[in-house]
Amino acid sequence: MPGRKQIHIALDCRYAQPHFPGIGRYVYNLAAGFAGLTEPSFHFSLICNASNTSYDFAKLVASSENRIEIIATEIKPFSPAEQWQLPLLAKRHNFNLWHAPYYIRPYLMPCSVILTAYDLIGKIVPGVLPGKKAQLAFEITTHLAFLSSQRIITLSHSAAEDITRLYKVSPEKIRVVAPGIEPKFQPLNKELIRSLRQEMQLPEQYVLFTGTNKPHKNLNRLLEAFTLYLQRYPESSIQLVLAGREDPRYSPEIRAKVGELGLTGRVLFMGNVSDTQLVTLYNCSILYIQPSLYEGFGLPVLEAQACGLPVICSNRGSLPEAAGKHVPLFDPYDPLDIANKIELMLNDTELMLQMREHGLARIAEFSLIKAAEATLKIYNEV
Repeated sequence: MPGRKQIHIALDCRYAQPHFPGIGRYVYNLAAGFAGLTEPSFHFSLICNASNTSYDFAKLVASSENRIEIIATEIKPFSPAEQWQLPLLAKRHNFNLWHAPYYIRPYLMPCSVILTAYDLIGKIVPGVLPGKKAQLAFEITTHLAFLSSQRIITLSHSAAEDITRLYKVSPEKIRVVAPGIEPKFQPLNKELIRSLRQEMQLPEQYVLFTGTNKPHKNLNRLLEAFTLYLQRYPESSIQLVLAGREDPRYSPEIRAKVGELGLTGRVLFMGNVSDTQLVTLYNCSILYIQPSLYEGFGLPVLEAQACGLPVICSNRGSLPEAAGKHVPLFDPYDPLDIANKIELMLNDTELMLQMREHGLARIAEFSLIKAAEATLKIYNEV
């Protein structure tokens, strides 16, 4: 509409850094979706820590036809100074709305606030938050975030139900917006796969997990399940590849478990990988496994499917929702069930092809533009 006042929105991109791999990808993908929109009545400011971001937001600015700008700040996530300096920044730039992608955020903003809440792992999974002080801090900051936000975005209906049930948040305040998947997650041709496999020195046959090594990812039981599978097929040369940022608090335990189970040489730790390497890992694998005890969504499941990789996953939290109706599910607390599902998939070529087709058919639902448009509608509500 000609003459319509432009709405100024701040997207807090300070979490787009290696310490927050999943949140960082969500934030960047949302900004990329905004860059592709043609809506003239919104102007976006990306609040960035230029010194530690793992994404090139400048490319989005260049492609957004002046609808996006970067505002640099040295205020890091978790800094006490964010509680007064970011509200001052919001007032100075006259923001109409602040989109916070994490529950620890400035709570006294001079404008409306949209919060993205991915999950309640800290409340639902025992041991994720070590000690009573951490648990108390989680409760206080989460309550504050839910109370002081005009809308709460979640990525799954499962997470929305958890927020309503455990924090008594009105369902009217919550909106579910599935995340977008970047176009670079796609099947590669066989020739390129062969070349990339050699370049990264990947096994000829392997099953894959991507993510951190934190307790809720359930890697100990995945290792036990993989051992059970190998005991049934001792002649198999298949390997297990674990890729993703390793938290040093848990690395010794996981690596000790590999030795204890006699899996040395059968488990490959890739550590943190680039997006290009991640696409390669998905394309060169034969099966993706997500064994988490709880997830607010489970983005790697969709990334794997977008690359044409069959998936099996846990039946807990949002993972059945992320994976779709036909993906074989297992009890993540039962290594025998996980092993049985690995065996089911690897022994049934037709099922593997069906799962590949199922995954590829779903990906059109998860575009960056669709996620951005759905988020924009929520901005309009406040």
